[in-house]
Amino acid sequence: MYETPTPHELKKFMGEHNLTGADIAALAGVTPRAARRWVEPANQKGSRPIPWAAWIMILLLTGKATVKDIKENVNQWKKEKIGRGLFERGTAGRPPKEGKDDQKH
Repeated sequence: MYETPTPHELKKFMGEHNLTGADIAALAGVTPRAARRWVEPANQKGSRPIPWAAWIMILLLTGKATVKDIKENVNQWKKEKIGRGLFERGTAGRPPKEGKDDQKH
């Protein structure tokens, strides 16, 4: 749940919670243009994955996560040596799939 969503997953989250792009931008503290880039297909020019901190802020402010939950999740990542900042992440902000080469991009 605390991994950053794909553009499709973010759109689905927005629909399920009746949130507009402007709502997401306000919750994350970014411009509406920046938030629009998060829901554009990854192959589209200008698209960007949602930063982890922005995703966590959205989860916190919508009540879908608690600080305690997030701290526990990050501590688990540290134990398993996965997660934000511990290893290079994929382009969608997700850890590389198991079995893939661990080469840097």
